[in-house]
Amino acid sequence: MTIAERIAALPAAANTASEFNGKLTQGAPSASVEKSKANAETSRKSVLSSLYASDRADYTKEDALKKQWRKMNTVNLVDILDGTVDRRNRSLSIQDLERRLQEGSVSPSVEDTDMQMLEFEFKGIGFDAGPAYADVGSEKVSRNIEYVASRYAAMEARIKETYSGALQKAELDKLEKIYQRAVERAANKYAEIVDGILNKNGVSGEKEKLSHAFKRSVEERAAQYREFLQEKPEFVGVEGTENEWLLKDDEYIAARLREQNIELAMELRENGGYTRRDLEILGQYTSEITVMEAKANTYDMNEERMGLELAILAMKTDTIQKEGGIGSELKNTLENALNGFISSFMDRFDEQLGVNRDEAMTAYDSRGNAALDKESVWNVYDKTMDEYRQSTDLMKALVKGAEYAKDRYSQKEAAGSVLGIYRYMNGASYWNNFFKANTGSGYDKAVSTYSRHLTAFMDFRKRLQSGEGIQMNLTSSSGFHAANTGGEMISEKA
Repeated sequence: MTIAERIAALPAAANTASEFNGKLTQGAPSASVEKSKANAETSRKSVLSSLYASDRADYTKEDALKKQWRKMNTVNLVDILDGTVDRRNRSLSIQDLERRLQEGSVSPSVEDTDMQMLEFEFKGIGFDAGPAYADVGSEKVSRNIEYVASRYAAMEARIKETYSGALQKAELDKLEKIYQRAVERAANKYAEIVDGILNKNGVSGEKEKLSHAFKRSVEERAAQYREFLQEKPEFVGVEGTENEWLLKDDEYIAARLREQNIELAMELRENGGYTRRDLEILGQYTSEITVMEAKANTYDMNEERMGLELAILAMKTDTIQKEGGIGSELKNTLENALNGFISSFMDRFDEQLGVNRDEAMTAYDSRGNAALDKESVWNVYDKTMDEYRQSTDLMKALVKGAEYAKDRYSQKEAAGSVLGIYRYMNGASYWNNFFKANTGSGYDKAVSTYSRHLTAFMDFRKRLQSGEGIQMNLTSSSGFHAANTGGEMISEKA
């Protein structure tokens, strides 16, 4: 009898509950109910975040114990139908489990390689492209490459130590297929997201190169880890101790491998292609321009602010090209993406204003969403960039550009030419608070817009020069920490 037939033959469930006779009451839930809900939500998030091992990058001995407990208490449908589910280990404490692991009396054995679990955990490797903006940041690129490469190397070593002959070959073949599927899936997702953003901004034809570069980066890192394991097989530090059983957990070995901070091998550029560093920077760059666009609100992003913040993007892009240690291929891609983004950003912003006007119920609302004055945007952008080209100093150019933009903004308001336009009515605080902190009430009253940009740029440059993943910090309203200036501009007319 098949499983489906056996399930169909089970007796129908009977409802033995008594009739509901409670009464609905309206009112705020009690504190205990709210606390219970909060605890349940916290527990749910904890369970979800730990489903994939890549979200537990450190993977401690405690994680290994919990994993072994789950492994011992996993049941399948056939056992349930047969009534042969082994529940003896359900009451086993973590302390007792650890003792049995130390004695080598655990079943199933910790030595058994678990390919199904490995494949499941590899499914946590990927990238996200939400409805508003993407998440292909440099930290995620690095995490995914490191995780797949280390798990592959550790599992391969585990198989070679555990099995021999035909069984070893079969397990290695299985591992290779799981590994290749994981790498292919992650590489294609990265390439799909980044190439999609590039295409949206006028840069095409990069998808295949990006996917190839990602796969090559994983393979090169895996080769490093394999070599390290061969040269230093006893690097973990639990050899000959009561915790030696951990050496049989490939996930534990992989986590310790990642802790070694093995210097990345020098990558040779294939015909001007991308390196891992390039992938990290491009992923962060494309992610953050989508964030910038998503946060560009038609109700407070006026032309002068837009011109200045697009110039900040351009200056940071130039800094990456000069100081980021990237290849000519990525320099060209960033240049083309920047030029395409500036034009398409303004076009899409203007299109949204048009949609708002089409949906307007009153003439006042139509006026509030007046068409974008692109010439005003370009004036501020060009003024800022002219200063940057002359001084090569981003912050000095920012000051000059902001002074010009603020004057233009004030002139428009004084002339009444922007009267009733929402983005000017609501965007005044950006300029009022640019050089000096707002003296009114509010969470950020001690933080000027300039100090936010200053701190953001200092963070950006520090991370770039140290070789860390870049942080573009493109929106001044993103809650960056204030620079140590007391919220005051050093000199408004620098």
